[in-house]
Parts: sequence; structure tokens; C-alpha cells
Amino acid sequence: MPGRTPAARSSSPEELTPGREEIVRLRAALLRWYRRNARDLPWRRTSDPYAIWVAEVMLQQTQVATVEPYYRRFLERFPDPLSLSTAGEEEVLALWSGLGYYRRARALHAGSRVVVERHDGRLPADAHALRELPGVGRYTAGAISSIAFGLAEPVLDGNVRRVLARLFAIDGRRVGPRVEERTLWRIAEELARGPQPGDLNQALMELGALVCTPRAPDCPACPLWRRCRAKASGDPESLPAPKKTRSVEKVRVAVAAVSRSGRLLLERPADGSPLRGTWDLPAVEMGEYADAVPAIRETLRRRHGLQVRVRRALGSAVHGILHRRLRLEGLDCRLVRGRVAGRPGLRWIAPSALDGAAVSGATRKILGLLDGFSGE
Repeated sequence: MPGRTPAARSSSPEELTPGREEIVRLRAALLRWYRRNARDLPWRRTSDPYAIWVAEVMLQQTQVATVEPYYRRFLERFPDPLSLSTAGEEEVLALWSGLGYYRRARALHAGSRVVVERHDGRLPADAHALRELPGVGRYTAGAISSIAFGLAEPVLDGNVRRVLARLFAIDGRRVGPRVEERTLWRIAEELARGPQPGDLNQALMELGALVCTPRAPDCPACPLWRRCRAKASGDPESLPAPKKTRSVEKVRVAVAAVSRSGRLLLERPADGSPLRGTWDLPAVEMGEYADAVPAIRETLRRRHGLQVRVRRALGSAVHGILHRRLRLEGLDCRLVRGRVAGRPGLRWIAPSALDGAAVSGATRKILGLLDGFSGE
């Protein structure tokens, strides 16, 4: 394949970026492949910048199959920035419940208010103006401006990073992480220049999602494999250079499903709570060898002055939050003594109303163990 081969740490992004002629050939191959292979996804059937913004936020760290039903429900309830901006936070988070990473929903909610107040309810086309919205970084701004407005703005998410690092053998272990990052953005910028920048960016994302996967990439199905330096090396999986990751912290958590008169007790988690919903079942972290029953009893007594009787263990579930892996141990409890009414951090809820509550995925997993709940 023509072009330079990166080797020395002193290589610059300019030296590692392919020439315009090669860029043009790559663009043509990517767009042809995308027209034939793109998945039919709901956010690809619209040019509405707001709908594309919602999709891009939901898709951060979340799989497509998980996002699709949430995306449809969210847009049915909040079809434009104005409807989202005037909604209460709890309603927004309730529709987000189960997607996790609730800061994304809060940022989207806050961003909709900025759009209404500063931009007359319409997302700005300019990538720099988009980046002034809460939670919108360079990638999201590039995706919205290229897909919705047809502007030649680059994107660089995990899928695109993998495709470009392999295609041009950009190895952060050899050139250094800063040069790697600047080079990949520079190549993405060059590829975005030209017709159909939105489709081009989506082609890169789609290729990384479907073909140039982290493990066992399907190189024969790739439209760029004859030009791919990582494929020529015989070890495409070695790129991109692995990022330093935090070790996974394993945590045991006791979770109380406290009932009375057919209703369940929810708690608004305070700082340091192991769960992250707006409302959750009461929970407490435990030591490796702690007994869940006294741990949850003491926690409810200390936090809220409540006395409960633990009737049975519900079983366990596993839930991940960032670098933490929670082993949730559910307990079926009955409130014996204590006042809930009027307490701002507590509320009773009927099981039939849980679908509309902003509870976390962890709480929903424990609720799933409550088969035949009566609350009596």
C-alpha cells in the first residue's frame, strides 16, 4: 500500500496523515459499502437535528439494541427541545430509567433549555455552538453537524478510532498517545471533507460496529482490507493501542425491598450511595464477609429511624456502574416501625407505578426477583 509507515515517536500527525488522493479513494469505497450495508435504524430515517442529538447521547456506552425502544418512547413524549425543556427532571429520568449513566439524561435536559433560551428552540448547525451545550463534546457535535446539517465535521468514537488506527497502523505505543490522538482526529477531518460527510462518518462507525470489531474482525468483508496496514501485518487485533483502564472493583450491596399495605419503599440515594437512580430501593455497601440482614437493618435504622423485619432472601443479581461491579443481594422486608410520610428522602410507591418511576437498573433487577409481590 502506498504511503508512509509510522515508526518513530517523533512522527507528527501531518507526516502520518495520508494524501488527498488516497483519502478520495477511501471515501468512495466507504460510501459504496455504507449504501449496501447500513442497518435500518430509526435515527437514520430522520434529518431532525434534535432527534439525532437524542440518539447520539443515548448511544454513548450503550448498545444499539438496548437504545432503540428507549429512543422511540423518549421522542414520543419529548418530540422537540421545547417539550423536553419544560418537563420535570423526574419525568425525564423515568423515561431514561434502565439506560444508565443518568448524567447523560440530565445534560440532555439542561441542553434543551439552552437551545430554547439561546437558539429559539432549534439546534445550531455550527459545531462550536453545539459544543457549548451541556454534555456535548467534539464527537457529538461532529455527529450532529455532519449528519443533520451536512457539514464537513469529523467524528472519532471507539468504532472510528479502531478503523482508522488499523487502516493506517497508528500505534500509540510507538508514536505516543498525544500524537496518536491528534493524528486520528486529523485523518477523520480529512475524510469528512467531501460530499455526504454525514454518511461518510456513519460508514466509519458502522464499519467498526459490524466488521472491524475489537475481536476477530471480519477482514474479508471490509471494503478497505486491501489498503489496511494492520491486516497486512497479520495482527489487526493489536491495534489500536490499549488504553489504560481502572481495575474492576467488586462490591457487595444489600438491597431492601421494604413493603407495607401493598406498596414498596423507595429512597432518594444520598452521596456515596451504591445505587444511582433518582429513586431506588434502600441499599448499603457491605464488606466481603458481612451478613446482609443486620447490615440492612442497621442502615434503615440509622438513616431513617425505620425498623424492619427481614422475611426472606430474594436472591442476587450483578450490576455494573462504571468501574464497579455490584453483587446485589435482595432482601424481602416488612416495615415494623417508623414514619415515612412527610420524609423528603422516602416515598411509598405501588408496584403498578414503578414503570413511570426514575429508578436505576440495579433496583429493577431486584424488583425482578419479587415474583408474586403482594406487599402484605
